Amino acid sequence: MSDSRVARRLGQHGLRASRRLRYLYLSVALWRRRAPIWIAAILIGLVAAVFANGSHLSHELFYQIYDQSPLWALLITPAGLGLSVWLLRTFFEGAGGGGIPQTIIAMQPGMHALRARILTMRAAVGKMVLTLIGVGCGSTMGYEGPIVQVGAAIKYSLNREAALRHEGVARSFILAGAAAGVAAAFNTPLAGIVFAIEEMGRTFDQRASSTILLSVILAGITAIAVLGDYNYFGVVSVALELRSGWMAIPVCGIVGGIIGGLTSRAILALASRLPGPLHDWRSHYPILFAIACGLLLAVIGIASDGITFGTGYFRAKEIIEGGGSSMQEYGILKLLSLIITYISGAPGGMFAPSLAVGAGFGLNMSLLLPFLPQAAMVLLGMVAFFSGMTRAPMTGFVIVMEMTSSSSTMIIPLMATALVATNVSRFMNRHALYDGQAEIFLRQLRARNQAN
Repeated sequence: MSDSRVARRLGQHGLRASRRLRYLYLSVALWRRRAPIWIAAILIGLVAAVFANGSHLSHELFYQIYDQSPLWALLITPAGLGLSVWLLRTFFEGAGGGGIPQTIIAMQPGMHALRARILTMRAAVGKMVLTLIGVGCGSTMGYEGPIVQVGAAIKYSLNREAALRHEGVARSFILAGAAAGVAAAFNTPLAGIVFAIEEMGRTFDQRASSTILLSVILAGITAIAVLGDYNYFGVVSVALELRSGWMAIPVCGIVGGIIGGLTSRAILALASRLPGPLHDWRSHYPILFAIACGLLLAVIGIASDGITFGTGYFRAKEIIEGGGSSMQEYGILKLLSLIITYISGAPGGMFAPSLAVGAGFGLNMSLLLPFLPQAAMVLLGMVAFFSGMTRAPMTGFVIVMEMTSSSSTMIIPLMATALVATNVSRFMNRHALYDGQAEIFLRQLRARNQAN
């Protein structure tokens, strides 16, 4: 064999080896880039499971103590809210708020300093601890809003280097973490995706779709592996025929839209400034103010035989399943407790409590149309109040549908009610809840930066 042929063959073998090495290098590099994304999604699922179990255990512990004597609430609830605010101001500054508005602002361009403060593992741990303290002391808050910030923090922190290099990548990680958190917390994968598009994204980047989808799948599978496959509010076997039940749509949509819109307006107004001397009291003595709010919550809870304590999950489930005949006042009392908890300054979410409030008002509206199934009216009340307060109709009907495994006949009524409530809410309040909270948070952030 001639030297030229040998050299040519050696060159061909060398080229093949070079291609294989290059392919191996690219494969390893690809795995290195994707591994943190997968790990973060799995971790979000585990955290959601811990959040869910911790919330239920702390809730049950509170009621065990409450059953011994209702007067214990006069100590536990004020002390819990006071402790939560003290820990927030002392150790976990980045864990304040409900989680969703803070995450919305963190997605805006140029928010690197904010992300370094609220999208950290320290902030995520603080958010979990403070929320569980709030739930455990009987206040009206949930973990489903905070899990949005926690999920975004986990996703962003584990992929920080890639996020810092490209703004679009950072945005996709925050979106994916938020969606995975909602999906894992409620066991509602579709609602997680819709929430990311409708409430968090608004101007959705198609390049983020695969990251969001993968994160939702892995987080959901992980949460199910720990908690089992479940429906948040159980399985509801109810149907609403449009021929006979069409009146429920405008009734629930209009009432829910009015109450939800007014609630959003009140919350945004109270977030900016409390009436009279209360504003200065909250500003100068935040811990004492939180304790006073906790005392008021305890009084309301004791006066209502304990039905207003906690997230509202168990009460809402009871109403959906046909109970709650003696809880006609639940909707208004739970709403009052929700507002008091919010102004206390303790970190916690309003996602699940707002659904509980809607269940209470749905129970009230079932009296207006007694010939229709109570469960159907309750579901429409939930989606109406939630959509009226947040102006996120797609998230509202999808999350209620998935959380209850509603029958196919409920899809159109839920969609229509959510749409009616959203449009009615616009006449009650100019801003949607989370958008308004995000604007207030942004103003406070700018004022703080100018002061420094």
